[in-house]
Amino acid sequence: MDRLKVGLIGASFPNFAAEQYGVYPRAIAALEKLATEWDFDLVTVTEPVQTAGQAETARRQLEDAGADFLLVQASSFAMGDVILPVARMDVPLGLWAVPEPSLDGEIPLNSFTGFNMFASIVWLNLPERRFPFKWFYGDPDDDRFRRRLRLTVQALTTLKRLRQTRIALIGDIAPTFYNFAYNADSIAERLGVRVEQRSLDEVFDRVPRYETEQVSALVAEMTGRAAGVAVSRDWLELTGRVVLAIRDLADQGSYSALALRCFPEFQSELGGFGPCAAVSWLNDTGLVTSCEGDVLGALSMLALHFLCGEPTTLLDLVAVVEAEGQDMVQFWHCGPTAASLADEAGLRLIYHPTLDRASPPGKPPSGAAADLVLAPGPATIMRFSSGTDRAFLMTGDIVEGPTRGYDGSRGWMSNLRINGQPASIPDLMETMAYHGLPHHYPLALGEWADALHELAGWSGIDILERVPYRDHLIRQ
Repeated sequence: MDRLKVGLIGASFPNFAAEQYGVYPRAIAALEKLATEWDFDLVTVTEPVQTAGQAETARRQLEDAGADFLLVQASSFAMGDVILPVARMDVPLGLWAVPEPSLDGEIPLNSFTGFNMFASIVWLNLPERRFPFKWFYGDPDDDRFRRRLRLTVQALTTLKRLRQTRIALIGDIAPTFYNFAYNADSIAERLGVRVEQRSLDEVFDRVPRYETEQVSALVAEMTGRAAGVAVSRDWLELTGRVVLAIRDLADQGSYSALALRCFPEFQSELGGFGPCAAVSWLNDTGLVTSCEGDVLGALSMLALHFLCGEPTTLLDLVAVVEAEGQDMVQFWHCGPTAASLADEAGLRLIYHPTLDRASPPGKPPSGAAADLVLAPGPATIMRFSSGTDRAFLMTGDIVEGPTRGYDGSRGWMSNLRINGQPASIPDLMETMAYHGLPHHYPLALGEWADALHELAGWSGIDILERVPYRDHLIRQ
């Protein structure tokens, strides 16, 4: 996929000392290093921009280069007509002021005033701009400058990658799971992601076609990654065939993520088979896959995956514990989670923990699922709404719970924060009920709240607020 392209302009005025202090050349050198470190392309207007004509030329240069983000440094004070041409580019904009090199005598740069004027002009004179602008202040090696720019690069890289992706719904939404409805047009308009629907028969028809050697090689990889295997060989081989079939379908359609309808057809067509272990392996090997036909779950997992660069998962919230000083909730699902998210005990391949609950005595167990507990540490949950105009964002810590949790993929989370606000269990329940949150929670290990706020800010997405608990009914 194409990398993010950051355009850089240095605006100045000859009466000030930007050239004498080498303000803009130092900025170019520093951002070239960051481009390598953070994996983006830097497109530089090498000469200072001091006139409206030079600004027009710079704009054409950056548009021709396909810049995705424009960073304008007020290398010193500059005239107001410099900002208008470049700010008319239809890309996110950053305005950057630098500190003065001395604090008495003649003012060397007057950069802050230039930045202040640029921000005011953009706000007042370009109300039609589709994107907001973000301020930056400091020398290129200042911690705050780097933190703010890092978040912007992370978020805009994720948004660019999303615009280059397609998601396939294989089959349809799981039966009666009406709260997984999605608006494909809104998803395409806001995030640029195309959603296509493919038939489950395209998977089933492929399953018997693979050579035994190919299937055996994949099974060897899967069992080699597992800490334990409690599933018979026939279920492992069928899991391998399903993995190959799904991946071939994804490759054929160039899909970056899948939403798989995992019941009831897999069971009726493949003798009681549950694809959870296959979903776990697909996620662990780079193909984001949600279960139960959850398109928005897949989209949210994909955004988290692009941000963190690691596998993500999709879980239900199934149990709560209100303890003195430490509330916690258990997230769980049948077994679709990647082995790389497991704690030190690792992943075990087990028979499916829910398919056989109503089976008659003596019936052979069904396979297969990934049994694991999430690794301890910070974790982030984020889910887009059906029109991707809103998102639920919650962070917390995966902790040791009162038990290992239910069989399948699971983890206990504590220290909950909803949109940055501390949340008790009743607060979480109130927020779920008030906003009508779907019952699937996309999760990534690590703390990604700031980057997700940045992504939401550039794409016009509102982060849902925590709704504090009250004994009385809280109406919409």
